[in-house]
Amino acid sequence: MKRSQILVLTGVILVSTLSYTWFRTAARSGEFTTLVPVFEGSCRDVGGMPGSEDFAIDRAQNRLFVASDDRRSATGGKPVRGAIYGISLANIEQDIARVDLTNGQPKAFHPHGISLYKSATGQTTIMVVNHSRGAYDATGTTVEIYDQQSDGTLKLRRTVAIEGLTRINDIAATSENSFYATSETDFKQGSLSEALNLITGTDRTGAIWYFDGIKGTKLASGIGFANSVALSPDGKTLYASGTMSRAVYLYDRDPSSGAIKQRDAALIGSGIDNLDVEPDGTVWMAAHPKLLSFIRHARDAKQTAPSQVLILEPSPSGKGGKVDQVYLKDGSDGFSAASVGVREGELLIMGSVFEKGIRVCQLPKVWKQSESHPAQRLLDPERDELAKEAEKAAKTGASGAPK
Repeated sequence: MKRSQILVLTGVILVSTLSYTWFRTAARSGEFTTLVPVFEGSCRDVGGMPGSEDFAIDRAQNRLFVASDDRRSATGGKPVRGAIYGISLANIEQDIARVDLTNGQPKAFHPHGISLYKSATGQTTIMVVNHSRGAYDATGTTVEIYDQQSDGTLKLRRTVAIEGLTRINDIAATSENSFYATSETDFKQGSLSEALNLITGTDRTGAIWYFDGIKGTKLASGIGFANSVALSPDGKTLYASGTMSRAVYLYDRDPSSGAIKQRDAALIGSGIDNLDVEPDGTVWMAAHPKLLSFIRHARDAKQTAPSQVLILEPSPSGKGGKVDQVYLKDGSDGFSAASVGVREGELLIMGSVFEKGIRVCQLPKVWKQSESHPAQRLLDPERDELAKEAEKAAKTGASGAPK
């Protein structure tokens, strides 16, 4: 074969490989998924809380705590300090001045995941992940522990740094000092290795850690970009979301020791973000059905990204369950990339990584898609990447993979 022919063949192979890799990445990220907007309730956007990435709801106080960080703003090249806001659910739709409950402590504060713990005496503890160097630098990430004061403000009691755990995304408080935490991945943030593994969808280094008040221990791994973590009302089940796995993992939990053992995994088929568990055990999930669109939106505010809210109703047997869709919009209506969705009564409340505030929606009388739009599919049936991955995992028995 002539040298010119070899060069041409090499070029064809390279282009074909790159094209296939791009196509597979786009398919896995949901870019070819046909989205049919679903939601017949009315919504109102409430400002003053930019980058409301996560919520912690206190149903006893009828109050919502919002972790807010304006990820698109900077002063003098430095990101603007974030805040924690407390909103009464009774007047959540009112545009009022927002007061940061943290009293400026710590000084370097960029909140991410947030969790609430209420003791037997009624004392409220708020824990929040803090990327002290900004939302895009995991170096020096800590967990800040606050006690709620009688006037509703939060007093910083403790700052926790866990050796070996920097890429914390979310936490689930289990006492005044202990918590579970998700570690997104073992790869360095912004590294070529991280990018390649995310593109190929092969990274399963996401993990769950437990901090018992003294030390941190890695308990489980095998998750594709571990995102959120939440507890069942009885504290015996731990839920974790894998954004790149597009799954929710269920673990049996020993409340006395904190030990967990994977019981099941629900392959959802969307980029799951934050979780919230209702008193009846229903798991509410915000999701990014088109992950590449979400990335474009993160880089450019003019690019919209869809928002999706799903629920998982666990089976009484402890395995399996029913997945339903509550909300799906493409972002063209002014609200993109919902990262958290919680329900309180007839309200659906959503936060977003980049929007200037939250979205409050009045749920319609029938809000489960299986009941309101039974003829519509939850996902595009032509997108078979999910079925193939589940089949492959079942055959290989891959550790931590959804089955």
